[in-house]
Amino acid sequence: MDRRIYRFLQALVLAGLAIFLTVKYLSGNLSWYINQRYMPLTIVAILGLVGMALTAFFSAGKKPHTHNHGDEDSDHDHDGKQPVEPERVKSAWGIVFVLIPLIIGLVIPAKPLSASAISNRGLSSAAPLSAGGTNQANPNQAPEERTVLDWIKLFNYQSDLSPYLGQNADVIGFVYHDIRLPAGHFMVSRFAITCCVADAFAIGMVVQPTTNDVIPDNTWIEVKGSVQSINVDGHKVPLIVSGLVSTVQPPQQPYLFP
Repeated sequence: MDRRIYRFLQALVLAGLAIFLTVKYLSGNLSWYINQRYMPLTIVAILGLVGMALTAFFSAGKKPHTHNHGDEDSDHDHDGKQPVEPERVKSAWGIVFVLIPLIIGLVIPAKPLSASAISNRGLSSAAPLSAGGTNQANPNQAPEERTVLDWIKLFNYQSDLSPYLGQNADVIGFVYHDIRLPAGHFMVSRFAITCCVADAFAIGMVVQPTTNDVIPDNTWIEVKGSVQSINVDGHKVPLIVSGLVSTVQPPQQPYLFP
């Protein structure tokens, strides 16, 4: 492949990656892929991609170097002009490897993980909730302000749960029916992300509804009720004895961040 064409294609692919990340960042969907704390690094990466794209573009615009062949008598043609040969690169595989993630990002619609992902990843009441050493729950936080993640942290890191039992919870999550639970019970669940969606893990609070209504999996709900405790696989998990379950719209940010 001609070197100038190669550099031009490089510039296009790098610019495409920069535009793709910029659009995801501005739309807010980038946080469906990575933890929010890494957004500044993403901005740096976008600027780096723009810089590399410009470098490749200007390199493509440069005239190719001339090359001499044979002895001095063969360096020129009959008109006395030095022949010019285009510089070439051995392979375009480097562009292909960079292009693959861009194609995947464009072809596969962006959507957060749902209850169907729990079947593959599982739902754990003792998942790794620490990130950057900040794994402790805030015991002074108002009960109604705690998320599913906050309640799970309390049950994982507080040795005495008696002060929190009977407090009122008000949490949002999606429905997941876990076969380990008693009949009629279900989970109000969320995915938590430590670094990126690849390490996402599902957490949830058990809901004991006061009605017999069956809510389908993946339905986003708001649950209000008194918090008690229930054992699931030998671990104490927060149980909401529900006074009210209502369907809601999925939040703009479906993930929680430890």
